Amino acid sequence: MEELFLIRQRLIGIYKLNEDKINIASKFLAGIITFLFMSYLSAGNLTGTKKLIIILLGGIFASVSSPAVFLAVAALAAVIFIASASVETAVAALIFFFLLYVFYGRVFPKESLLFVAMLVCFKIKVPYAVAFLGGLYFGGKAIFPVAAAMFTNQIAPIMTEFIKMSPSAEFSTSTMPDVLFNMYTYIFSEDGLNIISGSFYAAAAMVLAVVTAWAISSAHIDHEKEIAIIASAIVTVIAMFLAVIIGGSRFSVMGLPFFVFISAVIAFIIRLFDDLPDYRHTERVRFQDKNYIYYVKAVPKMKMPQREHNGSED
Repeated sequence: MEELFLIRQRLIGIYKLNEDKINIASKFLAGIITFLFMSYLSAGNLTGTKKLIIILLGGIFASVSSPAVFLAVAALAAVIFIASASVETAVAALIFFFLLYVFYGRVFPKESLLFVAMLVCFKIKVPYAVAFLGGLYFGGKAIFPVAAAMFTNQIAPIMTEFIKMSPSAEFSTSTMPDVLFNMYTYIFSEDGLNIISGSFYAAAAMVLAVVTAWAISSAHIDHEKEIAIIASAIVTVIAMFLAVIIGGSRFSVMGLPFFVFISAVIAFIIRLFDDLPDYRHTERVRFQDKNYIYYVKAVPKMKMPQREHNGSED
C-alpha cells in the first residue's frame, strides 16, 4: 500500500509540474472521444473528410472553450450527425437538446458535462462510474444530468424508429409535416409509451445511485467516500434489476454486476488521487466536520541553505 501511495505522489507531482499542458491535452482528447462517439449518430451516412473535420473541431472547442460553449457546440454537432441520417429526427433532437441546454446546461454548465461524460461512458459499458463520482463530488447537482443521460440512452430505440420513418435519402419539405406527425403518433403509441416508461424507471435507478453516494459521502464517517462508492454500486445493481422487472425498462442486464463492479473500481482509482496535496507548492485545502467547513491555505516549509563554516566568524 505504501508503494501505491508513493506512485500516487509521483504522478500528482508530474501533473502539478505540467498542469496547463496536461489540462489542454486532456480536454482536447476528451473532445475528440466525445465527437467520435457522437459520429455514430449519423448511422454511417457521414464519413470521410467531413466527419474527421467535425471530430477535430470538437477537440479544439473542448480545449479552448468554456463548458457552456462546449455543451452548445456538442449539441449542435449531435444534431448535424443525426441530420445526415434523418432530417426530421434531427429536428426532434434539436428541440430536446435545446430544452436541456436552456433549462439546465446554461445554468449549470460544469455539472452538465456529467451528461456528456455518461453518454460517452455508455459506449464502453461503464456509465455508472459517472453516477458514483457525480454523487461524491457534485452532490445533488449531479442528479439531473445523470438521470437525463440514462433517460436519453434508454429512448434510443425511439430515435431508431424515427430514422426508419424518415431517412435523409427520402427527405422532402412537402412530406416533412406528415413525418413529424407520424413521429408524434409513435411516441404516444403503446410501444413508444412502454419505452418512455421504462426509461423513466432506469433514470430513477440512477437518481438512487447518485443520492446514495451523495448522502453517505456527506455522513462525516471514516472512509465515507469508499463506503459511498460500494453502497451506490449495490443500489445500482438492485435498482436496475427492478427497473427491468417492474418498470419494463429495455436495459440489458447481461453482465450488469460485472460492469457496475468495473465502474466502482474506476471510481476508486479516481478517488485515490483525490485530496492529495503537493508539498512543493502552496495548496488550498477544503475539509469539513459536523459543524464547520474549513478552508485552509497550506504553505510548505522552505529549506534554508546551510552556511559553510570555515572556522572563522563573519
